[in-house]
Amino acid sequence: MFSPKYQLPPINLEHFHRLTTLFGMIQFSKVNQPDIDSGYTIDDNARAMVALCQYYELTLDQNALPLIYIYLEFIRFCQQADGQFLNYVDEHNNFTVQNFETNLEDSNGRTVWALGYLISINHLLPTHLGLLAISLYQKSMAHVHKMHSTRAIAFSIKGLYYRGKKHRTEHNQV
Repeated sequence: MFSPKYQLPPINLEHFHRLTTLFGMIQFSKVNQPDIDSGYTIDDNARAMVALCQYYELTLDQNALPLIYIYLEFIRFCQQADGQFLNYVDEHNNFTVQNFETNLEDSNGRTVWALGYLISINHLLPTHLGLLAISLYQKSMAHVHKMHSTRAIAFSIKGLYYRGKKHRTEHNQV
């Protein structure tokens, strides 16, 4: 019996590069052209960071590191003094009023996931990336238990899982 063999194409990061400025990943594109007028979101930068961390873990391709650094710095930019994250940033790198008109729990949960994932592979990364991710993650923990959105809680659990997978303590023993 004939069984077709499928082979995945090589991973192509061209669109990541196209959508990423020195500040972060642009929120939208028009087909394959970045739409800088759409600004940036922590949602998209957190997703991009998870994807690039997974890619780096798989390939150890050093070309992924500058993008991971940009996304992590964007997350740092969005973290507020109380540890929570704002989501929406305009094309001029200013926070928008959307941050105060919408529920940001999902974007906060997704960011906890991204930070936890980076921490889980920090043994593969330059030390400063892991240290920054740990610092941002720890500061965000003050608000995780206050989340009500099911999706935000699920994203946060993923972050807690990946963080706990790498760094076991008496509070997260499996």
